[in-house]
Amino acid sequence: MKIKTFTDDYESKWDSFVQNSKNGTFMQQRKFLNYHSKGKFHDCSLMIFDTQDRIVAVIPAALKSENNSSIFCSHPGASHGGIIINQTFDTEKALSLIPLLIEHCKGMGVKAIEMKMVPRIYHSWPSDEIDFSLRYFGFSPEISELATALPLKNIENYELHMEKNAIRNRNKAINRGVIVKESNDLASYWKILESNLSKRHNTLPTHTYNEIIDLSKRFPEKIKLFSAFYEEKMIAGVLVFILNSSVLNCFYICHDEKFQHVRPLNLVFSTLIHWGVNEGFHFVDWGISTEKKGKAVNQGLFKFKEGFGGRGVLRETYKLTL
Repeated sequence: MKIKTFTDDYESKWDSFVQNSKNGTFMQQRKFLNYHSKGKFHDCSLMIFDTQDRIVAVIPAALKSENNSSIFCSHPGASHGGIIINQTFDTEKALSLIPLLIEHCKGMGVKAIEMKMVPRIYHSWPSDEIDFSLRYFGFSPEISELATALPLKNIENYELHMEKNAIRNRNKAINRGVIVKESNDLASYWKILESNLSKRHNTLPTHTYNEIIDLSKRFPEKIKLFSAFYEEKMIAGVLVFILNSSVLNCFYICHDEKFQHVRPLNLVFSTLIHWGVNEGFHFVDWGISTEKKGKAVNQGLFKFKEGFGGRGVLRETYKLTL
């Protein structure tokens, strides 16, 4: 095996590899990573080739500065990156790759390596040989965050998994005349989202509105907006990233607080679950409800998501100090 630094000449081969990998999502594709403006990140992504010069793994990565030192880390422009591997990648290859990665990073002069793994629910085939090999060669979990996900496969009646309060609030929205449907009105949704985040957390969305528009054009069938309307006014919504053929990722969730009493998000989530079951997806991923890199727990947010039957999925980041 040998490691090469990614160059633009390999962009189409990289994306094709990720699309056909056993643990990748569109967040590791160059098509996604390249929506960031040039120069925003110091990209140092890697490709791993076998003895016949075939790509067997890719590592979307960049350099970041921390305490005046450089760290090789999973690409900061995506929610997760890790090491993306193909169907033939086995334990022997994993145990060969990690020492190569360590030596490569030592040669770069970085002080540490951080790998933020793709959560297991996104894997189309078991891929824990990578986690094992990272631990085997000295990596340890640096950050543990917890997301909430609901299995959709083989669910015949998803209400059996919902708490009574979630069902009652869903029905309240229906009785008040709230309607949920797919929408293309990202502008109205974005105003609600920005207002929501500003009032509740004094912050802004990770993406700008223009970046979301750009991503929607890059992945027109993979980014969907499910919105709730009350008397023809948009009052809530969830922006869904269809990261691969198995998982619906709820990326941004928001509601107009003036209409909280009609419980629009309960109907939004119920509608999304129903749609996901009918479309053959395996999971709805509501994202993390931990804060400060897993050091704090938002109990209310967990309770709300778990009211629909969702349960915990780890998001782990491994680190090795060199």
